[in-house]
Amino acid sequence: MFGEGNQTYQKVVELAEAWRPAKDYGHESKFQNDLSDFLDEQLNEQNTGGMDGIMGGRDGGYVVSRERGNSRGDVVIDDVVGIEMKRHFDNGKKKKLRGQLEDYADNYPYVIALTCGIDDMDGWRELENKFSGGRGMGMDQTEFTFIVKKRENFGDPHDFGGGSGMGDLLGF
Repeated sequence: MFGEGNQTYQKVVELAEAWRPAKDYGHESKFQNDLSDFLDEQLNEQNTGGMDGIMGGRDGGYVVSRERGNSRGDVVIDDVVGIEMKRHFDNGKKKKLRGQLEDYADNYPYVIALTCGIDDMDGWRELENKFSGGRGMGMDQTEFTFIVKKRENFGDPHDFGGGSGMGDLLGF
């Protein structure tokens, strides 16, 4: 898929990879609030000095919502990117997450599965492999990204330097 939706998706993936939860919250909704606030600030308040315009993107104006749409995505950007979050993913959450991702595929062209802490890496990888080819046919295919946030990094500063995004390619 191409166009502005894909550019939004790539930007959100890079930011989600850079994000570090402030702490190990006791409830998933606190992680959702933390990520939602971070994405809203980074997408709308931290202007890149015109880089978006150069790259054909846009400068701000992103709608970052919580519990939005038919699938009630945990965090949704512009009704294009749906993020499903899990706290301390384990085997007991695998079947539910699979169903949620299938539902998201019916409602968003781009989906991010993000876990804050993980107790079942095998189950996570099984789901990642199952969805890695996307869902749907042709232009209606949904693209998936899976991101794990390690507990030992909670509370650390956001990691803007570790990604392999466009900034690295352009040398900044």
